[in-house]
Amino acid sequence: MRLPRLFAALLLAAGPAFAAPHAGPATDADLVAARDASQRRDLKALEAWRSRFAGHPLEAYPAYWLLSATLDKADPGDIRDFLRRHADSPLADPLRRDWLKVLGAAGQWDAFRQEFPALASDDVEVACYALQERLARDDAEALKEARALWLAGREAPAACTPPFEAAARERLIGSPEAWERIRKLFASGLVKDARRANAFLANKEQVNEKALERALADPGRYLAGEKSRIPTRATHELMLFAVTRLARTRPDEAAKHLQSHAAVLGADDLRYGWGQIGYAAAQAHHPRALEWYALAGEGPFTDAQLQWKARAGLRAGDWAAVRAAVNLMSPEEARSPAWRYWLARALAEGGARPAAEAILRPLARERHFYGLLAAENLGIVEPPDWTARPVAEADLARVRAIPALGRAFALYRLDMNAEAFREWVFGLRAMDDRGFLAASEVAAQAGLPDRAIGAAERTASLHDLARRYPTPHREPLTSAARQWNVDEALLLGIIRQESRFNATARSSAGAMGLMQLMPATARWVAKQIPVQPYRPALLAQPDVNVAMGAYYFHRVLVDLGDPVLATAGYNAGPGRAKRWRDARPLEGAIYVESIPFNETRDYVKKVMANAWFYTHRLTGRAPSLRAIVGTVPGRGANETASVAAIP
Repeated sequence: MRLPRLFAALLLAAGPAFAAPHAGPATDADLVAARDASQRRDLKALEAWRSRFAGHPLEAYPAYWLLSATLDKADPGDIRDFLRRHADSPLADPLRRDWLKVLGAAGQWDAFRQEFPALASDDVEVACYALQERLARDDAEALKEARALWLAGREAPAACTPPFEAAARERLIGSPEAWERIRKLFASGLVKDARRANAFLANKEQVNEKALERALADPGRYLAGEKSRIPTRATHELMLFAVTRLARTRPDEAAKHLQSHAAVLGADDLRYGWGQIGYAAAQAHHPRALEWYALAGEGPFTDAQLQWKARAGLRAGDWAAVRAAVNLMSPEEARSPAWRYWLARALAEGGARPAAEAILRPLARERHFYGLLAAENLGIVEPPDWTARPVAEADLARVRAIPALGRAFALYRLDMNAEAFREWVFGLRAMDDRGFLAASEVAAQAGLPDRAIGAAERTASLHDLARRYPTPHREPLTSAARQWNVDEALLLGIIRQESRFNATARSSAGAMGLMQLMPATARWVAKQIPVQPYRPALLAQPDVNVAMGAYYFHRVLVDLGDPVLATAGYNAGPGRAKRWRDARPLEGAIYVESIPFNETRDYVKKVMANAWFYTHRLTGRAPSLRAIVGTVPGRGANETASVAAIP
């Protein structure tokens, strides 16, 4: 690789503070030092480290960090050389993506045209530069694609403005298209992008900036004071924006204001406003959500609005509303396991059992939360097969020979977990089932239980449930479960979801260990048990972490009185789990499906399915998932006062 002039100049300019790497083969510690230099943007040191790693299995990393920091000045030959030499690396595509952005911003279309076809990942900014490149050579189809991107109503970087402007000049984007985009952006809270779209309108049509500021600052006050004598499209959109914004916190007030402006807005805009209020109200579990959805007629609705109409229907026991909402969803959304299952339930509740069973039978073959419920509904639950599948030596050798996996293991040794994970995923990107099982075994041998589970989960037909649902740390788990009267299968299910049995796991938020205890929670638990003397490093010890996590879950369970509520509370906080209840008892699966946080909803489903598998593995009996999720009590039921406030 040639030494770019910029890097050579930096090296010559290096003062006495610069210390060159030691002589001899590069070590693990050297890579950490190179990463630290990258984070400090110390290009002098980084160039020296890059040279030291020539021929090393991890040589791509210092070179990548150096090129990434100087893409706008780097020698194109050096960049292309990196892309060629490290094509079989997860670093090549990010570097190519970032270089394409530099080339696009500089209008270097010949070089852009050469590199763009090799980009594997999707990126909106690069896509817009690609549209610019095509427009530069008069590709008329690019204008149509720019219009489609505009109408999608999504956030768009500055690189998209020139294609949008070109489409506007050719009258593919006019006033109707501008208003369509503004409405979608307002609904998503993307006010900055809405302002940019507003500039595409004639001055006399545009949303008034001062009025927009008032609607942003206090939507209720804005709606109360809006008395435009000559309503325009701009005033309509601002009223609907204010209604949408207000509905997120005060849907009843938003409904009153919308009704007061009904005569001015007209039927179509009024239906749109009711749809926005219904959507916000459903997410807040407001009892009038379906009433407001009904005022919106048949929309049009987004998939997100239809999902929450269905969830409101589930909580209200209105199976006709559930069926209607799912039937209006896009084919992609309607095919998801959740909506296949609930559509089948709605059909069965309406007496269409053959149609319901036709949906449930293929779903019952899938091993997840809704697949297990579907099988139980049909009475065809198959006990898990825990027979271990042997892994052939040839498959183990094939996996061990993958360069990316070797790099992954080296990076895991250095606690460079993000980089290691990318290498791991990249190395297994085209793997077959036998290879996935071999990778699971190799990861287990390397002490990476999370990667072992992840690889085993990816098989399409050759499944090994013992690898997917391992049972390490049984002694401390059994002891903690007995001590705090917590179901051991449920504890295993939580740990599998929280850390996948990686005792040293640490989240970006600071949660640590097998049960991913947050620092403040751990300090509180340490005082309750007590753990003395407590120090955060103890959370990496499985016996300590399990004991503390089991105690905390026990306290949440005692406080909330229900395993599903406690599981939701463990992820999102006990207070939220309480607020998400209904006034009356709810079927556990309905409570879970109507959790407003996407992460927590997915979390609880996975923990409950995990508990089903672990119950069978520990006891040998096929449990009922319906019994595991049970019935969530209504507000005020089974609550106890905590001795000390649970954080």
